[in-house]
Amino acid sequence: MNYKNKIILAPMVAVTNLAFRKLCTDYGADIAYSEMIDSRAFLAGDRKLSDFVDEKNVVAQFLGNDGKDLATCAQAVEGKVKAFDINLGCPHSDVVKSIRGSYLLRYPERIDKMLSILTAKTNLPVTVKIRIGWDKEHLNALDVIKVCEDNGVAAIAVHGRPRTVNYERPVDYELIRKIKNTASVPILGNGDIFDGPSAQKMFDTGVDSIMVARGAIGNPTIFSEIKDYLKGKLKKYDKTKAFFEYLKYCQKYSTDFAVMKRQSQAFTKGLVGGSVARDQMSRADSVDDLKDIFASIQT
Repeated sequence: MNYKNKIILAPMVAVTNLAFRKLCTDYGADIAYSEMIDSRAFLAGDRKLSDFVDEKNVVAQFLGNDGKDLATCAQAVEGKVKAFDINLGCPHSDVVKSIRGSYLLRYPERIDKMLSILTAKTNLPVTVKIRIGWDKEHLNALDVIKVCEDNGVAAIAVHGRPRTVNYERPVDYELIRKIKNTASVPILGNGDIFDGPSAQKMFDTGVDSIMVARGAIGNPTIFSEIKDYLKGKLKKYDKTKAFFEYLKYCQKYSTDFAVMKRQSQAFTKGLVGGSVARDQMSRADSVDDLKDIFASIQT
């Protein structure tokens, strides 16, 4: 898959389900990553997140630390996705305690062993998503990337913060620039991309493509907006239209109603009356309720 000059939907738990991926693709996302899929649960038979249908450029992201298990997962989704991504950046404590996600950044030798097994047993391109390190004292992204390159990964997404630094701290653009200048594979810049100017700032580091995460939540038109900005255009998109399109996709693909409610609430952020609507949506019992509540703040 071509990773040059792409605007990509990042993997986000409870966000990048099939309905939302389809919507973001309609609004210009060139590549869409799935929610993080737990390899252990997947192999135990829980495959509710592996809903890969009607999509062109989708990447399956899995969480795991065992090369054989991940290879089995990759073989199971071959023919359904364009690439197989390993999460090496999730900072959540429960993931870290399970010796997965960003925990592995401290142990490049474990990543090496895992990837060597995985890449030998799948026909899918393998990608990884990392952070720049474990903490500010251990920014070892370059070491991790070298291991990944040696194992033939197709691309590496880099979130510009270490695991222990929260979102209040800025992304380290200079380190991302250094990583891009050093790496031999495509680098996807991730972190603090919320609009056209912030997208341009990330592209200015030299990265091959950018990956949008929080900026897309409740705001799927961001991909078109970024592309317009980079072309020197300014255009406003109808958020109401996008919201109702999202609900249609949810109904088409039988999205869990609790997920629909959370996403619907996200669409109201920044709108006059949004806080009241979010409270009302938390008590909604049907799709029609969600439609009526959203429509009430648009009049």
